[in-house]
Amino acid sequence: MPVERDLGAILERLPDGADLGPRDPFAQVMWENVGYLIDDARRTALFRELQDRVGLDPLAIREADRSLLFDIARRGGMQPDRRVGRWRDIAEITLAKAGGDLDGTLRERPLAKARTLLKLYPTIADPGADKILLFAGIAPRPALESNGVRAMVRMGFVVEQKDYPRTWKLAVEALEKQLGLDFNALTRAYRTLRAHGQTLCKRSTALCTACPLDETCAHAVVSF
Repeated sequence: MPVERDLGAILERLPDGADLGPRDPFAQVMWENVGYLIDDARRTALFRELQDRVGLDPLAIREADRSLLFDIARRGGMQPDRRVGRWRDIAEITLAKAGGDLDGTLRERPLAKARTLLKLYPTIADPGADKILLFAGIAPRPALESNGVRAMVRMGFVVEQKDYPRTWKLAVEALEKQLGLDFNALTRAYRTLRAHGQTLCKRSTALCTACPLDETCAHAVVSF
């Protein structure tokens, strides 16, 4: 069974994570697709280059010379040509399904339909859709990525399941139970848990002795 503990109090003991990335939904989708398996610093630099040289506008991206897009994409990891195709797909979906205004369209739609629209985009599944809605200020969706899910498991808020999607779902439910539907609390939780998972609560080599939660963390009794 998950361990009973106060997530809000735990988060207060951890440093807040960096507020990386844009808030606009279209820009968030591009941010997620701008590079492949690259760190935050490289992603930020690449995103800014795309913004400066092409513009974060679906029409501009659709009409941009492919060689220009490829020149940017090749510094973002493997398969740059495939990533250029994704950028153009993102632009086409935004123009066709949202009239070029993804933010306005998402705000007009019921939440379920807004999530369905976001999941039309490359690499955006349920976790990404919820994160976009949260950080855009559209809906206070409890959101976690893999580092945050791992931290929630190790801290005892959820028991890890055999399949990751089920673990993610339980972690998101636990997050909502602990913090409610508060924009500020949920955005801080996303940043803090992500940073904690990246720096201390790592997947293969958790740095428990350096962690401020080591004496009270549930990691000793949680299977992971």
